[in-house]
Amino acid sequence: MDADEPLRFSVPARCVAVDGDVMTTATARATSHEPPSARCDVGARRAGAAASPACPARLSRATFGAVDRAALSGKFDRLLALRGDPVKGLPATDWASALETVPQDVLIRAAIEMVRALILEEWADRRKDDLRPQKALEATEAWLASPTAETLKVVKGTAKDCTAARNETFGDGHRVPQAARHVAWTCGADTSEGIFDAIQSVEEELLARIALMSEYHRGPEQRRAIAEVLKKFVLPPEPAAPTPESRAAQGPVPYNADSHFELGQRLTHKKFGEILVTSVGETWIEVELPDASKKRLAHKP
Repeated sequence: MDADEPLRFSVPARCVAVDGDVMTTATARATSHEPPSARCDVGARRAGAAASPACPARLSRATFGAVDRAALSGKFDRLLALRGDPVKGLPATDWASALETVPQDVLIRAAIEMVRALILEEWADRRKDDLRPQKALEATEAWLASPTAETLKVVKGTAKDCTAARNETFGDGHRVPQAARHVAWTCGADTSEGIFDAIQSVEEELLARIALMSEYHRGPEQRRAIAEVLKKFVLPPEPAAPTPESRAAQGPVPYNADSHFELGQRLTHKKFGEILVTSVGETWIEVELPDASKKRLAHKP
C-alpha cells in the first residue's frame, strides 16, 4: 500500500448518507480513500454534473458549533493526566476525542505551529539542505489563505515529498516529515484525522529524543509542551471581566438581600428607588441613593 494512502478499515456494511445520497459503507470506503480533491465533487459526479474547477476548503462539522472554553480546558487537563505509552505517547484517538469540537482550519494552524515550535528546529539544524517538511507547512499555509485546486495540488505534492523524506530518514528523525505530511494531507479532507495523527507523531518524536539521553523523567513535559502550543490556537479567548461601567450600562436589577452584587451595578430598591453600588464588602454593599446620600445594605458573599 502506498504510504500516502490513508488506511482502510473494515466495518459492517450499513447504509450511510453521502452528499445527500444513500450508499453502503462499502461504497463509502471506495470513495473515502480517494485523494480529498477527487472527493470534493463526488456528489456532483454522481448526479451527472460537471466537477467544480476548484475544491474549496471543507469546514469541519465543529465549525458550526461554539467551542466551550471551560469544557475544552478540562479535556486538556484529562489528556495531561493520562499515562500514555512511554514510547509512542497518547494514541491519536485520545486527541481526536478531546479536540473534535474545534474547527478544522484552527486545528491545521495549531498543528503547523506545533511542528515548527517543537520538532522542526533540530531537523533544520541537521539537514540544512532538506527543506521538504518546511515546504509542506508553507504550502499548507498558502492553501489556508487561498483554498483553490492549484494550491491543493501543491500541498499534495509537498506531502508526497515528505513521504520520501520519511522513508529516507526512517529511525533518525523520520517523524518530522511524517508529522508535516499528516498536516498537509488534512487540506481538503473531510475530517481532521490527519491533525490528530500529526500530534501523535510529534509526541512520539519528542519522547524518542529524551530516550536517547535516558531522560525518561521528562516524559510528561513533552505532552505539556504540545498542549501549550495547541491551547494558544484552539481555546477561545477568555471573556472580558465586566467593569463597573459595563455593569452600570446593563440597567438596574431588583435589590434582594439574598442576592450578590458587584461594584458599579445599578439596583432598584422598593424604598429608595434606583441606586448605584459604590462599594462592596463581604456581606454588605454601600449604595448611592438618588439624593447622593450613601447607605449600606446587606447582600450575599
